[in-house]
Amino acid sequence: MKKQCHIVLCVLFGLTGLLLFAPIVQQHYRLFKFKALVGYLEPTKEPSFTIGDYSSGAYQRQTEQYIKENFGFREPLIRMFNQFIYDLFKTTNNHDVAIEKDGWLYHTDAISQYFGHMDKKFDNSNDQVRKNLAVEARSLAKINAILKEYDVKMLTFSLPTKSYVYPEHLRKHPVGDTSLFANSYYEQLLSEKSVPHINMTTWFQRIQDTIDFDLFYSKGSHWASGATIAMDSILRYMEQLGGKPLSKIQRGTPYSISNIPKDDIDLENLLNLARPLKHEPIFEYPVKLQSDENTVFPTVWFVGTSFYWYIKRRVNLDYLFQSRDFTFYRALYYTERENVSVPMDEVSYMRELLLHDYVVFFRDGPQLHANGFCFPGRALIGLCISEQRLKEKTDQITDSIMQAQRPTSPRDSLNCRLQATFQLEQNPELFEELRGDAVPTCRNPKIKQTLVEKSIRDNRSWRFLLNAKACNDSTSVRKLFEMESNNVLYHKPLLRDKAFFTTYDYFDFLMKEAFPDILRSLDPPYNDLEIERLAIDEIGARLQQHEFDDDTLMMMACAMDALVKNLSIEETMSNIREKAQKRNISIDKMFREDAVWCFNNLRDLKRFMNDETLNRAFEFYKIEYNMRHNKQSMDLIQQKHIEDQMPFRVIMSRNVEWIYDNR
Repeated sequence: MKKQCHIVLCVLFGLTGLLLFAPIVQQHYRLFKFKALVGYLEPTKEPSFTIGDYSSGAYQRQTEQYIKENFGFREPLIRMFNQFIYDLFKTTNNHDVAIEKDGWLYHTDAISQYFGHMDKKFDNSNDQVRKNLAVEARSLAKINAILKEYDVKMLTFSLPTKSYVYPEHLRKHPVGDTSLFANSYYEQLLSEKSVPHINMTTWFQRIQDTIDFDLFYSKGSHWASGATIAMDSILRYMEQLGGKPLSKIQRGTPYSISNIPKDDIDLENLLNLARPLKHEPIFEYPVKLQSDENTVFPTVWFVGTSFYWYIKRRVNLDYLFQSRDFTFYRALYYTERENVSVPMDEVSYMRELLLHDYVVFFRDGPQLHANGFCFPGRALIGLCISEQRLKEKTDQITDSIMQAQRPTSPRDSLNCRLQATFQLEQNPELFEELRGDAVPTCRNPKIKQTLVEKSIRDNRSWRFLLNAKACNDSTSVRKLFEMESNNVLYHKPLLRDKAFFTTYDYFDFLMKEAFPDILRSLDPPYNDLEIERLAIDEIGARLQQHEFDDDTLMMMACAMDALVKNLSIEETMSNIREKAQKRNISIDKMFREDAVWCFNNLRDLKRFMNDETLNRAFEFYKIEYNMRHNKQSMDLIQQKHIEDQMPFRVIMSRNVEWIYDNR
């Protein structure tokens, strides 16, 4: 008996030690991997010990916060606790999510707005909201009028708010000051100023009874199948504004889905429960896109929120638009089918406004208090205010803020300037010339350069040459277009006359040109390999039909191929290395410059192109294309490029030719 008692005590002691030390071991070594918790958290850095921080208590506070965020087994313990309070009390620790009737989840901001409460994070009174929305409406009206001068169409819409579309699932909440309904007030302002606008909340309220299933998921905050309906409404309004037919969206018979995409139940994810919740039957529309010989495929710039991603998942935007770009709030600019993103601070609002056929600005209901994440202010300032005038006004407001706040460090001074910039973006009417209802007469002097850039982009040959130069020089094509427009305006030498390119570059350009039509011929989901194969087949068929016999760009590319081969002989390469060393530039740049100089002194380009050279160049292209998309091959090319001190183009061409001759 005594022995058994001893064993029990040892086991209990071992379990106690395990409970005490297991979290510490897990914190430091992360032996087990757990599903990450959902939600935004600014991580606390591990504090460094200093006597000063210890004396002031800062070290202790930082250490406590760090341990809270990093203790071992944090994720499963939090999920277990969240599951416990959800099962017993139907509540959550996440203050951004509300658990309402029938298990429906809502953003608390959306509920507050529905019951007439002010969001104190942004504004302190209904009067302040009215004032901000009035400034925004005036700004959008001015932007719309200015864009019409340049044949750019603007459309705005406010997104549907779940609490307004499905209020029947809400519990009783305290009623606030309901004297202002921001959504309807915003719509009224824009309507009075003839700004093209759709209030999606009102639209969804009208159609919800005609549809056999919910337009929002009960456990999500974004539109679900309603995204397809919304996109059709947007297209039809764009069509009306532009006066040209756009593609049609045909919705088929709804079908139920069992595997719900994670993003569609974003509110459930924020609960961070230990097990998934039960869901009602969920339906989606099959979507078919239609066009004919009269359909146009415009360029469009979307400016808005995460609702965009829910449209993209359900509707093939590659089919609808020649190109599209998307600004996510005021943070990131997505381009090239969302494959590339850059900080929005690096992007000119004026250029993007004028370089697209359509601009679509949208925001959701609860964020009406956020003053449009500064798009109206940034856009109006970009169109009307010069850089010098912007600096003068920013300096003036910064000085005023600094006099009031008395900054004591460079960081404080910088913060004052950031405050000044934000004030101007929130209220562009701080510029005297932008006040009132009239369309401003002032214009950003850089508009002239942007219009030249637009004409360059519309010129196929020019566009190809700059794209090829950007690729071969490893530089930003957006930057080259901007530089070229400046060259045109001030009569400087043109970049297109200094562009190095080969048949590889031109065939690659033809591939990308073929992508949109191929994408429109396929039903998603599709993969890039399938699109690339079809594009290559199409170019091959065009070669057999002799479509490129009189193509000037093809003749030029074949001539450049011949020059590359001539310049690749060892005697010439030795001379190029010597010149590159004297000028302190790379051998690649020197090689390209010599090739361009020789090319500009050629007379008869057509003699370099015939059936044999074209077919051989196309076979070379297919080999090189595969090599460029194989990391191991490219690593070997780069290694040989460095070891042999030979231009990249020469190394690549020699390897392609060797593969061609020995396959």
